[in-house]
Amino acid sequence: MEKFLIILLLLIGSHGVSAQRISRQYNNVSMAQALKELNQLQNRYTVNFIYNDLEDFRITTNIKNKSVPDAIEQLIGFYPIRMTRRGDVIMVECTHKTRRHLTGKVIDETGQPVPYANVLLLSVVDSSAISGGVSNESGIFVVPFEPSKVIARISYVGYKPVYRTFSTEQAGIIQLQPDALKLKEVTIKTSRPLYKQTSGGMSINVENSLLSKLGTAMDVLGQLPRVTTNGDNVQVFAKGTPLIYVNNRRISDMKELTELKSDNIKSVEVITSPGAQYDAQVQSVIRIKTIRRQADGLSFRNDTRIEYNGKWTGSEATKFTYRTKHWELFNNLTWMNYKDQEKNYLCSQIHTSREDIEAQQHIRYKANHNLLSENIGASYLINDSNTIGGTYRYYTDYHMDGSIDNNQNIYKNGTLEGTIAQKGDVEVRVPARHQADLYYVGRLEKLSIDFNASYMSIGTKERHAQSEHSNEFPNREVHSTGNQHSNLWAGKLVLSHPLWGGNIYWGTELSSTNSRGDFNNKEQIVAASETNIKERYHALFTEYTHSFGNFTLNTGLRYEHVTSDYYSFGVKQDDASKHYSNLFPSFSLSWNHEKWSFQLNYSNKIHRPSYRTLRNFIQYNNRYAYEGGNPELHPEQIHNVEINGIYRWLSISIGYKYYKDVMFWTHKLYNNQAISFSSTYNYDHSENLYASISASPKFGIYQPTAEINYIQQRFHAPLDNGTLVKNNPCFAISLRNQFAFSNTFIARVDFRARTKIYDGFQTSNGWARMNLAFRKTFYNNRLIFILSADDIFKSEREQWTLRGYGTTLDKDCYNYTRAVSLTVTYNFNAKRSKYKGTGAGNAEKSRL
Repeated sequence: MEKFLIILLLLIGSHGVSAQRISRQYNNVSMAQALKELNQLQNRYTVNFIYNDLEDFRITTNIKNKSVPDAIEQLIGFYPIRMTRRGDVIMVECTHKTRRHLTGKVIDETGQPVPYANVLLLSVVDSSAISGGVSNESGIFVVPFEPSKVIARISYVGYKPVYRTFSTEQAGIIQLQPDALKLKEVTIKTSRPLYKQTSGGMSINVENSLLSKLGTAMDVLGQLPRVTTNGDNVQVFAKGTPLIYVNNRRISDMKELTELKSDNIKSVEVITSPGAQYDAQVQSVIRIKTIRRQADGLSFRNDTRIEYNGKWTGSEATKFTYRTKHWELFNNLTWMNYKDQEKNYLCSQIHTSREDIEAQQHIRYKANHNLLSENIGASYLINDSNTIGGTYRYYTDYHMDGSIDNNQNIYKNGTLEGTIAQKGDVEVRVPARHQADLYYVGRLEKLSIDFNASYMSIGTKERHAQSEHSNEFPNREVHSTGNQHSNLWAGKLVLSHPLWGGNIYWGTELSSTNSRGDFNNKEQIVAASETNIKERYHALFTEYTHSFGNFTLNTGLRYEHVTSDYYSFGVKQDDASKHYSNLFPSFSLSWNHEKWSFQLNYSNKIHRPSYRTLRNFIQYNNRYAYEGGNPELHPEQIHNVEINGIYRWLSISIGYKYYKDVMFWTHKLYNNQAISFSSTYNYDHSENLYASISASPKFGIYQPTAEINYIQQRFHAPLDNGTLVKNNPCFAISLRNQFAFSNTFIARVDFRARTKIYDGFQTSNGWARMNLAFRKTFYNNRLIFILSADDIFKSEREQWTLRGYGTTLDKDCYNYTRAVSLTVTYNFNAKRSKYKGTGAGNAEKSRL
């Protein structure tokens, strides 16, 4: 930790570095000449472009005290030119690369230039649109085109449109005449690509689509290709739970996604092949970028939510933010009450050499939770290139009480042996969870610096009390307690610098984790345990990105060294202690041309078992079922190849995953007794094939998103004669319908369904679900009402079969997913956060 503090102090000492600002006036000069001059005027950025591609574009503008990227954005204006920034390298290119450009100047009736006039090129054959553009501040336009002859439509609000036919590239001067008709209201609509290929994934345009009207960031994520949401849970198809960032800050509380408004989101990037900068355990990342709004003062937001699914629950979240030119202070306070309910039917079949046991259980489970969370933070903008900040979060699940009513029928060799009435009480406490994060983001000349440090401490206490009463079997009382406490120190430093026309990133990540736990059973039916896991993690990584023409190459390498020492009752267990050193390469090659883009990705990842899974504990469920941890587990290695393609609003993904030392939840006999024991074990390997296709067209106020997913495992278990594991394909479909009846009223109807899915030894039945939601806003979005109905037809159930060695378990559970909720939000002067920290040890936090 001392190293991190020293680095942080050195970085903070760089606050004296001043940002280079540009003040320059251009009058009818070429874009290429202006970019060349900007590159020479400063030494902070390297501006790359092809001179001949941009020479025809003329600019007239006055730049006043702007950063280099902002100055280039002003130069581009409405021209078909794209700027891409990777660290300190800025790439500028024409998005419509053609041999011919129609060039001209638009003036009004007095001879003055007309800026922002629309220029639309039409086919002379059928008048269909070919391309378009907008005149700049001096009235000059440059529009690419391919045909030998085109029709140009030049229009401007309040003026009569002009139609001209051109077969040459010079349009000359075009004069517009005022329209005698009085204009009452004009609505200008633009259409931008919904999907765009990015390194390792895709970017979705939220700002210019109906997605911006859904309500919250969580609502937006639930509508994206390959992303599904359920409550606070977010999953990426075939990639598991993602890390989620908002403006480069990793969020650890999913409630933040309900606090962030959808109309404040610019874009969302879904990365399915993360590069070397991310922990090797991370298989997917979601990065949310908000719309840049600059405003100071106090802002306030309050969300009140009530829900009914057989029981009433509710939550209250309040967020205060105060901003000045350099400072931002914020405080988020959240209280929540929610209830878990389950109605279960379990059938456990146990086969030994002496007897066959079948236990049929009807279980009702209820639990009541009360949560309190507070997140306090501050950030300070030293100058345009340097900022520091930090947050502290306190969280407690101060009241969680549950009860279990279980009626069991026990059959032995097909004959009813007796019944058992089981009642249980569960008490879980999270007394306090503390998390602190510090960050520094800055620049020294062309060297970019991103430093994060984190600390987290979390503890849980569990108490279980069960009583079993039977006329045929002995009565039994079972009391057990469990405690777990973990703490984490972590730091991450990322540096970047221009290199050979591209950008190179390199850095390091460190973490130190202690996880202690104990388990005791008063009656000593199962053995007591006391464990302590000490893990030290060190990573080095480098990544290089370079664009050439329509291609972009990204390649990286990450080295991770992990030392994990396992102690049982204070004695180190050499057989369960692990030391790993691994290299993880990654590769991405993208091709983009107009509306088409393709990408090939390869990544090598790892999945380490959670600390709870590694604990040497045994949990008593009933007299015929135990479950526990496995301290001898090895991490599983994952090799993934994926191909992605995008055309406008259509996206396709095809992938293959190979798991070495794959981990699967497995049922076995406990010490060869008629007791089922469940735990996680390693197997040699398994494979997955998957594909996804998604389409999001737009028809006026209606914008549907249709998606079809396919996944199929290939796994062969030891000693399997074909009865344990199934390798059949699974298909999932979704149709998400959005209706924007007005700017203040939106409706959403979502339908999802899935066939049987096969994962290791488990087969989960298919299901279907339909949700409905209405969103109405008042007072310029200050007051928002969202009324939702989930699982309207009560058609989603958790049904699966887990086959094992000598045991089979069937489950049919209703989780009370049919619910109605109302959310009321009040905003006062709400703005996006300036906080830029990403956190350190993010994958390790998830394991804790």
